[in-house]
Amino acid sequence: MRGRLVFAAGTLAVLVGVGSCKDDVGLTSIPPEPERFIAFLSGANEPTPTTTGAQGLATVTVKGNLITYRIELSNIDSAFLAHIHHGPAGTSSGIIQNLYISPRPSTDLNFSGLLIEDTVTVTDAVLTQMRADTTYVNVHTKLNPGGEIRGQLFRFQ
Repeated sequence: MRGRLVFAAGTLAVLVGVGSCKDDVGLTSIPPEPERFIAFLSGANEPTPTTTGAQGLATVTVKGNLITYRIELSNIDSAFLAHIHHGPAGTSSGIIQNLYISPRPSTDLNFSGLLIEDTVTVTDAVLTQMRADTTYVNVHTKLNPGGEIRGQLFRFQ
């Protein structure tokens, strides 16, 4: 009986000792999951819709103040610029982040494939606007220098 009592007292002492330790001793913080955004690009999404067979997909992954983005296009002629703009659907607004600037005037006809994939640092203001669902990706071409296809960025998981 005495042995059980000593064992119980010892176990209780260990549990009390462990319970009184700081919770974060020896633990590392787990980084937050990256945020993901997507935009379906189409001429119908332009404020004045464009007649085009071009379409695309833009994906953006946010980790801290870094964004990693990809723009994939199909059936587009002479794409030379792509940006993130601030503004709701149906409106035109200013550029808040360059995504693609062609080093030379593009003459690619019916281009289909990866336009660009890159990682850049952005400001807190850009991230705030993206998180408010008030940004869009716009791809500009020689035929439609104001934008041929675009799509609102929205968060997805």
